[in-house]
Amino acid sequence: MSRIIKKSGFLLLGMFFLMTSFASHAQENDFSSSQKEKINQMIRTYILEHPEILPEAIQILQNRSKVAKLAQNYTALYEDGFSYIGGNKNGDLTMIEFFDYNCGYCKRVLKAVERLKKEDKNLRIIYKEFPILSETSYIASKAAMAAIKQGKYEEFHVAMLSNSGSLTEDRIFEIAKAVGLDVKQLAKDMTSPVMERNIKINQNLAQTLDITGTPGFIIGDTIIPGALPYEELVKLIKKARQQKNRK
Repeated sequence: MSRIIKKSGFLLLGMFFLMTSFASHAQENDFSSSQKEKINQMIRTYILEHPEILPEAIQILQNRSKVAKLAQNYTALYEDGFSYIGGNKNGDLTMIEFFDYNCGYCKRVLKAVERLKKEDKNLRIIYKEFPILSETSYIASKAAMAAIKQGKYEEFHVAMLSNSGSLTEDRIFEIAKAVGLDVKQLAKDMTSPVMERNIKINQNLAQTLDITGTPGFIIGDTIIPGALPYEELVKLIKKARQQKNRK
């Protein structure tokens, strides 16, 4: 009996999703008024009798909305032309990280990301500069992007995230010098309006995707907030590859 009820619930949920989909894509005359009224009444009755399905239904709708947003912002996410790409640039799966150089959780997850880069030879990693914590976070992101021109982004990125405590402007340039960057040229390149434009693009993108903190990861069709252990990231990457292969 419970199995029949559950199947009925899924059927009605399916009808609900169908109706919400048609609301944005179908013409008004696809259903008659009486048909719409009957379907709405069936859904309403079932929900009132089984309110426990609401959290699941809401979660499904939210997930669909997130997947749609990722698809709508594909170019900004994967082909913006300025974010540094690490790992295997021709890898079969891309992981995106939004981060802030003063973020303690970003520092904590650094080892996991570096291990993934080393052990997963088919993983492509896109680094999204997302300074939200302080003015020095902003300076650090501009410095990191400027370091791309000198071919030292990864070394500089790791060194800044490995710094204990909060960064200062002086400390940023000390680290830059330590990893072999031409500090004078770096400072000059940081003044380019392009740097501020690129950071603004990332900030707007994060807002669109409801990424409000750091770190924030995107793996396949999933947005993951917070620092996860290496093992959890591996599981998500494996799942994303399986989903990709089924498409």
